[in-house]
Amino acid sequence: MVSILADKLHEYPQQDVIDGTAGGPDSILDDCLNENDGVLQLLHRYAGRTFCTPGKRLRLDAKSYYPDYMNGTGLDELWMCCTVPIVTGVIDTRTNKAPFREGESHVLTPNGQFISLQDLIAANPEAVMGEKVTAFAKSLYGTPTWPIVSKKFDNLNPIPHHLHWSKWEVYDINSFDNPGVCPSHYHTTAMGLYPFVTKDDFLACMKRFGQDEYNGVRHLSPHVMMQLDNGFVMPNGVLHSPTDLCTHELHVTMDEHFLAEDLTLDGRIGAADAFYACREEDYPKDRHEDWEYLVEKFDFAANQDPDFVQKNRRPAITAEEFAGDGVDAKWIVYGDFLGDQKCSILRLTVQPGGKTHFCPESPALFHTNGGSGRVGKLKVQYHQDMILGEIYPEIGFITQAALASGGVEIENTGSEPLVLTFDFPQNAHSKTPGAGVTN
Repeated sequence: MVSILADKLHEYPQQDVIDGTAGGPDSILDDCLNENDGVLQLLHRYAGRTFCTPGKRLRLDAKSYYPDYMNGTGLDELWMCCTVPIVTGVIDTRTNKAPFREGESHVLTPNGQFISLQDLIAANPEAVMGEKVTAFAKSLYGTPTWPIVSKKFDNLNPIPHHLHWSKWEVYDINSFDNPGVCPSHYHTTAMGLYPFVTKDDFLACMKRFGQDEYNGVRHLSPHVMMQLDNGFVMPNGVLHSPTDLCTHELHVTMDEHFLAEDLTLDGRIGAADAFYACREEDYPKDRHEDWEYLVEKFDFAANQDPDFVQKNRRPAITAEEFAGDGVDAKWIVYGDFLGDQKCSILRLTVQPGGKTHFCPESPALFHTNGGSGRVGKLKVQYHQDMILGEIYPEIGFITQAALASGGVEIENTGSEPLVLTFDFPQNAHSKTPGAGVTN
């Protein structure tokens, strides 16, 4: 007997959520794997940040961006693959609690119910993630879990200048998510600090947090125009204020940050809120609002590296191992950073009528950027004007079970190019993609 949870996912209040901890996930995993040749269909999970305004490029129906139960907060993030609940500060007015399992990935079962991806991983980690990823996740987290997060954030304005003490990130700012944006756009990302900024300059800026009209921290940072359809890497510890373009982002499985800016185009940020998402192990609570301590902890060398852009930009390169007749493949994020192979992003374009056999070394998350077709038996199609609460086949997960059976066939069954983007976890490749380029 399958146990059903009382709580529902905030976007899908009509669907049952299976309690994967109550027994039975092994048989449910088998059913899910058998349904689509080892390819899992994942749900769109949406979230809103109280300090951001949606850019409305997540392809939702106009009425869906502001659900009436989110107390005025709009949906500006699409979480595609995340095995832990996120923290946004939003309260669901239907329950007076944070949205249940906010941002956490769930799988559509053959009978139309939902089950947490993490529950399926826990049932048989090797079948879902493979031995290599499972061993790595255990070494990093102590338990088997998918070790990266895949999401899209989409804001009308640049988000607050901030840094992550432990959470590296990579960006894929592409023309599919940003239709109509000219290649000579002027959407910039602030990064680090100018070389002439001193510790005293930065300390004075931080001490003005909440004390004046604006603490001015973004004035201390160089701004870089992001190039569409290319990747960029953001190491942890570096200040950044990402562009107001829709951005596909991967990062290590955690959600932490320090907000360095007290005023944005979306409103003011209090000093207490600046430290709200700092983990105790990264930044002790008793040092919140101790600006001298913050400046001493701050990595000035990383933030003032004159070669930062050159080291961390990732111009798209051909992925020869996946390209073929009627199939274009490009690495968007590749190479090592912070000492090893953190993650990688592959974009595959299959022309109408085309097919390709796809068998990478590692399981991967994928999402659809255009067209229609199938991945294994899973039919996928790119949608516009999606209605919150409806289920759309755009996001999938290629499991180790699929790879062990020889991989999957990808076919374009439509009249437009089928565009798929694959997110690979840490150490996914025996030979790091683009190593010669980044070195």
